[in-house]
Amino acid sequence: MRVPRLFKSVPVRCALWVALCFFLTSAVYLSWFYHLLELTDGFAADLISMGAGYLCQAVGLGLVVWRRDRVPFTGASVLLAVAAVPALVSGSLAGAVIFGLLVNILCGVIAGHYLHALAARVESGRRGLVFGAGYGLSTIAVWLFSLPGQGSFLRSRYVLPVYLALIAGMALLTARLRLPDLQEGPDKPRSLSRKDLILACAAVGLLSLVKNMGFSFPSADVAAGLHVELSRVFYALGLAAAGVVTDKSRKHGALCTGAALAIPFIMLAVRDEPVSAFVSWSLDYLFYGFFSVFRAVLFADMAARARRCELAPLGLLLGRVGDAAGTGLCVALGEHKVALVAATFILFLAAVFLFFRLFQTVYEPEAVRQRSEREVFEDFAIQHDLSAREREVLRLALAERSNAEIAQTLFVSESTIKYHMHNLLKKTGCKSRVDLMARYAAALYPRLEK
Repeated sequence: MRVPRLFKSVPVRCALWVALCFFLTSAVYLSWFYHLLELTDGFAADLISMGAGYLCQAVGLGLVVWRRDRVPFTGASVLLAVAAVPALVSGSLAGAVIFGLLVNILCGVIAGHYLHALAARVESGRRGLVFGAGYGLSTIAVWLFSLPGQGSFLRSRYVLPVYLALIAGMALLTARLRLPDLQEGPDKPRSLSRKDLILACAAVGLLSLVKNMGFSFPSADVAAGLHVELSRVFYALGLAAAGVVTDKSRKHGALCTGAALAIPFIMLAVRDEPVSAFVSWSLDYLFYGFFSVFRAVLFADMAARARRCELAPLGLLLGRVGDAAGTGLCVALGEHKVALVAATFILFLAAVFLFFRLFQTVYEPEAVRQRSEREVFEDFAIQHDLSAREREVLRLALAERSNAEIAQTLFVSESTIKYHMHNLLKKTGCKSRVDLMARYAAALYPRLEK
């Protein structure tokens, strides 16, 4: 069967893979959460799922950061299928918790692998949309998946065999999925200072903590009949918007994330007001999309530039730790509104300070650098009289894409790309691709040093 050209594009295939992985892990997580509500009260379910569960996901992400080669994706998928059975059907709370926490570790491992791919296989200008679209599609898919049985399919005993079949399909598809590694342009890897890495980790962790303190998705709302999957559709809207804004300008995406910090205080302000749980959850999920995209793309960009793509999962890892800490503090101070608001405000000030420092360190110099690179590219194209198509081919060639990969991205034949490459070399007076990249680098670096 002939595969449509659209699905031969590396960003599209990566987005669909992210969507499939997140769909399965989030759906299994929700089913486990519902099972916990059957075995214990909402207070305990909150602590187990959003406290210990998130920390276990961080452990899985940490394993990928530490030794990705020792925790293969296929092996994690098989173990997920094995652990999901007792986690979702165990009649004892202890069994459901133990195997559920193992499921969370494996969900973290799977997330670590697709975040590594985001840094290693997707060019920087598309990472936000690939991640946002992948998560957004999966969020809508989970909602649709929950509709059978009058919206209770995720809680039913029929969901487990479906999960097992889908996990097996995901493992087989991943084994056949070939996504070429990407090199970020002709330049050498940029050094990643320990100071910048620590600043990014602290900022992301604290942002996630503050965000979760204002609203921690209480189980009491679920027990009262809230349809979680439907409210999460707003998460898809936030993810899509964040992906588009972030790819257009990293600086603007970061500013929107900073502005979303106001949401915890809005949630605290309306806590005792007659506002429906559905409205509160939907509003929170809408802005949560910017946090999710920000922390994923920030570390994917840093990891790709330094050629250390194993660091890409750190954003979600720190986010999960912050989410768990925020949930814990919210539960601990839940009956003391004044103390909760005071603690949130103090941590908010610390988060703003770290975010401002991160913005100054990463985004302001990056905006200048990107502007300079665009100017150099335009000057180079004008100087050598390059056509619009030749400019597109040049951009992808500078990202070290092969002719076949460029053809897939532009939806043309490989022979057409060879024709354009021949014209590019002729117009620039270069003998080979290496010569072309060296000539462009010679035009780029002097400009950046000014």
